[in-house]
Amino acid sequence: MNEMARLGSGGKTVGGLLGHARKQAGWAYLSPAVFYLALFFLVPLLYALALSLFRWSLLRPDLGVRFVWLSNFRRLLFEPAVWQALGRTLYFVAGSVGIEVVAGLVLALALNRDSFGSRVIISILLIPFMVAPVVVGFTWRFLLNSDFGPLSTLFQSVGLHFLLNPPVLANSDLIMPVLIGVDVWQFTPFVLLVLLAGLRAMSREPFEAAIVDGASAFQGFRYVTLPLLRPTLLVAVVIRTLTALRVFDTVFVMTGGGPGSSSEVVSYYGYRMAFQSYDVGFAAAVGVLTLLLSLLFTQLYVRVIGWGDEG
Repeated sequence: MNEMARLGSGGKTVGGLLGHARKQAGWAYLSPAVFYLALFFLVPLLYALALSLFRWSLLRPDLGVRFVWLSNFRRLLFEPAVWQALGRTLYFVAGSVGIEVVAGLVLALALNRDSFGSRVIISILLIPFMVAPVVVGFTWRFLLNSDFGPLSTLFQSVGLHFLLNPPVLANSDLIMPVLIGVDVWQFTPFVLLVLLAGLRAMSREPFEAAIVDGASAFQGFRYVTLPLLRPTLLVAVVIRTLTALRVFDTVFVMTGGGPGSSSEVVSYYGYRMAFQSYDVGFAAAVGVLTLLLSLLFTQLYVRVIGWGDEG
């Protein structure tokens, strides 16, 4: 029977041929996604890396394009504006992601029940997340407008207009907390959705065993819920960190990096270098810096939170 199962002189079994065919079919199914990633991620990445090695100023075409090796990255290290933008970016990431994770976890625990009311509340909470960041930026810019914004009108009507002096969007001390608040308002529903899916995918047996052992609600959360939710929590934190590091839309629409440069994050600084200063090579180096930050934070979260209970 074994001899009959062999085909030709190559000695390949029918099972081996079927496995090879399945593998080839798998690669065929993956090829569109691989092509998409290569075209829209790998090619722009390599192009940005190449640009970062050149000095190319569109304001001085007479200088041409010069290969400067790591000069743009050396400039990153000694440019005060870069470090200031980096500090604001890290402040934004820490504030927004931290609040979103805590608020999303609390909401997920509170709404983790199959009831009509929970479904309605979740649907309402998801509305900000479904709105484009540009629209969110314009909406909050209108709400916070010091001349005709609804909040300004409300504060004036109750005699609290002095709280908006100077105007919120012109207050360099408040502008970053305001941007963090807008981000929390929009993206906490995303964290809620991810964590809620993780909670509902959990098996009931560990919780029933904890109840039998006499564990309190807090002990059940700390020793059962949180460890089981850790992989899902990691996914939510990593995704939100990566998107927060690249925040641009709301900053561009609401503040334009101002007042002054008090809300200029790394992504907006790179935009300004590329499309206002026309320093293409240096702007590409800023983009590479953002990529490196994303990779660094991803590895940090994976090591600190971990995918499972190992180590």
